Amino acid sequence: MLTRRVIVCLLLAVLLVGCSPPPAEPAVLPPSTPAPSLVPQPTPTLTSGQPPVDACQRQTFAHLGLGFPRSEHRLPSLGAVQVVVLFADYDDAPAAQSPQDLFAIISPQAEQFFAAQSYGRFTLELQPHFVWLRLSQPSAHYGASLTSYFEHLAFLQEAVDLADAEVDFSQADAVVLLSNPDAYEIIYGPTYTGFLDSGLTADGVIIPNGTTSGRDLIHWGYLWLNHEMGHSLGLPDLYAYDNGEHIFRYNGGYSLMGNIFGHAPELTAYERWILGWLDDEQIYCLPAHDTTQQTLTAIETAGGLKALVVALDESRSLVVEARRALGYDERLEQPGVLVYVVDASIASGYGPLVVLPQDDPLDNERWQATLQRGETLEFEGLIVHVVESGDTYDTVVVQPSP
Repeated sequence: MLTRRVIVCLLLAVLLVGCSPPPAEPAVLPPSTPAPSLVPQPTPTLTSGQPPVDACQRQTFAHLGLGFPRSEHRLPSLGAVQVVVLFADYDDAPAAQSPQDLFAIISPQAEQFFAAQSYGRFTLELQPHFVWLRLSQPSAHYGASLTSYFEHLAFLQEAVDLADAEVDFSQADAVVLLSNPDAYEIIYGPTYTGFLDSGLTADGVIIPNGTTSGRDLIHWGYLWLNHEMGHSLGLPDLYAYDNGEHIFRYNGGYSLMGNIFGHAPELTAYERWILGWLDDEQIYCLPAHDTTQQTLTAIETAGGLKALVVALDESRSLVVEARRALGYDERLEQPGVLVYVVDASIASGYGPLVVLPQDDPLDNERWQATLQRGETLEFEGLIVHVVESGDTYDTVVVQPSP
């Protein structure tokens, strides 16, 4: 039977609204001390004979998806983005804590997470307005509004209107509304994904990106904001909307766009490539029927070749990357080579990224999915073989099956 949370997520998917996965009690909380801040690193120059990468860039088919180019309506992914943070409570759920206390749940950890994931290329600038804005309706009204694109917009717009006299929205790229977590009728917090010509309005500008929090903020902590802002950047949900046999069956614990509390929440190389946090020179695009041997540096570290990509058809690509128990992936039990398939034609919540292999029902979280030195994976006429491994790298051979 589908849970109420998953049914809501299905509705929101149709309405172009992002949704974080339903809470599940984590065995271990994510690291309370974030990875060290990373500064931009010079990337390798294109080596002689390295194929151009455009042959491996699949065309965008979905509003929130893993295709090229990203939607123009989503947040800029390079440089600084300015996000106004507002705070809302209700007659039936008045706030018992200060806005500063609520803000401390997400900041500065959320900013530090994006700085690390982008290798210093993306800066999240949160601008809090430390005032409780008393909204006009009972909290249940706003909880119900989250299933409707226009009612969710009205929820955000009411808070913006209340704050407009004291807040300058003219330079804002997005708005985050932190709801009093004691409002039990607002269970979860989704993303509002509008358009350049239709969105939040204030101070003569249209703001197409926003998000509202719910009670799940207390469970997820700062990673809630990173997941939802991932949608504002154009990334899809990687968990399954239909719940089915296992909600994280597509990608297990890799990338917080799936399981926020997964064992390897750092974004994949492909997600970072789409966002421009990896240069084209850091991606090796292998032509069909060719063979190559490449050394991949761990995605958790800056610099070096990060992914080997093979186009499978007009919408799908096979991706190979190296993962290590570093940074936010410190709970990764089996470091090694991660292999997955990206499909640009599949929408958020329906499996746009699938970690291989997919035939082990006892390993739903894909704890054992990574390949170790000497191991081989075969998929649709391609063989991936790990020939060497070190503390921060793996050398792989990718070739056609005999």
